[in-house]
Amino acid sequence: MVILGGGPAGYVAASHAAAHGARVTLVEPKPLGGTCLNQGCVPTKVLVESCGLLEKLRRADEFGLQIAGAVSADWTSINRRSAAVIAMLGEGIERLMEDRSVTCVRGYGEFLDANTIGVNGEHIQADSILVCTGSKPIADPHFNVDGEIIGTSDDLLAWETLPRSLMIVGSGIIACEFAFILDSLGVEVTLLASGSRLMSSADKDVSAVMQREMRKRSIKVELNCRIQSLVHAANGVNAFAGNRIVCSAERALVAVGRKANTADLGLERAGIRTNEWGEIVVDEVLKTSAPRVYAPGDVNGRSGLAHAASAQAKLAVDHALRREFNLIYDRAIPVAVFTNPEIAWVGRTEDEARADGLDVVSGKFDLRGLGRAHALGEISGFAKVVVDKSTGELIGLHIIGPHASEMVHEGAIVLQRNGKAAELFATVHAHPTISEGVLEAVEDALGQATHKPLAAARKEHNVLQFS
Repeated sequence: MVILGGGPAGYVAASHAAAHGARVTLVEPKPLGGTCLNQGCVPTKVLVESCGLLEKLRRADEFGLQIAGAVSADWTSINRRSAAVIAMLGEGIERLMEDRSVTCVRGYGEFLDANTIGVNGEHIQADSILVCTGSKPIADPHFNVDGEIIGTSDDLLAWETLPRSLMIVGSGIIACEFAFILDSLGVEVTLLASGSRLMSSADKDVSAVMQREMRKRSIKVELNCRIQSLVHAANGVNAFAGNRIVCSAERALVAVGRKANTADLGLERAGIRTNEWGEIVVDEVLKTSAPRVYAPGDVNGRSGLAHAASAQAKLAVDHALRREFNLIYDRAIPVAVFTNPEIAWVGRTEDEARADGLDVVSGKFDLRGLGRAHALGEISGFAKVVVDKSTGELIGLHIIGPHASEMVHEGAIVLQRNGKAAELFATVHAHPTISEGVLEAVEDALGQATHKPLAAARKEHNVLQFS
């Protein structure tokens, strides 16, 4: 097996395939780990943790603690720690490949035909090939990205200093995460969103709370503001919309999405079909139009999440090696967003469920009703479930609040097996925890949240409708 790319899809595929007896060659020109380890998930989460600790220290007096002297952030030191974490994890992946006897070839691979990869002037033939080349930030030419004054997320993480002010063009996960990170570090942030709300893929109630939290922190949010161009100016950057300047800042971050890395792979020589966005077209087992070529991860445009890429990679390997496999239910893949507060969801929103023709009911519980939330000093947010009225099936779980990224998985398990919301009701949740918010949200959907006043309409039929 030959694998192109060493990110969350590529190196996981290599590890999985080699563990099951395949002879694996992994082709990657850059350090293993891909965008996730080197420019994405890991370094941004290091930033998130530094910012979270910084904000807690600034509120120390609320917790009865006295700190002598001012607490401030050192961008250089934070980046140094981030580099150390990246190096350690990267070395771990390298050792993992050695342990599995995976042959790592440094270089850019390309298809010579459907069975042969060319790299560094050599030809490597394989029984099966996996294209795991991932994605990269979209850099619209009208945005004049230069990496220094106007940059993508990759560029920002390499900046040696932070600006006094920053405009962020975009409204998705990356844009929102960086808005909170940079605000914590003292940067004046303006977020320019083309749509009517931030993070349109999230539940609308979640978006509303996040926007409220941004306002509390004086993060400026401009909605329905479609930026036409970014132009260098004497004071930094000007953003134009409707042929007028709508924002000026010292620097700009362009976070308008990512696109598949499919250029210069020679896909046409292998008969591999792509769609209008350059993403590789795959079937349910990640197989391409070439019989023995698979394409898991960002390169196929199905998800864009690192953990989804890894799951797809294992499925592709299992199918290629004729092992038993389970298809991936995309709606059961959780999404985690490391804003402040955190956001996580799995399954469909109320609006999506109704658009799909389902008759649903929702249950919701504000986290301020939990003792653990008050102990943490983080009471903003809620847990919300979406339930099919006729069957009681759990359709979605949406959380905004502390530890949301860790709590969402119980919903994913139920969704994966097409289970009912009542299963969560029947599961005893530890006290005092934030996870009790999920239990209370389910109780609310079922008609009787223990720590929530009953609505008048429900007092008449306070029964477990879906038990």
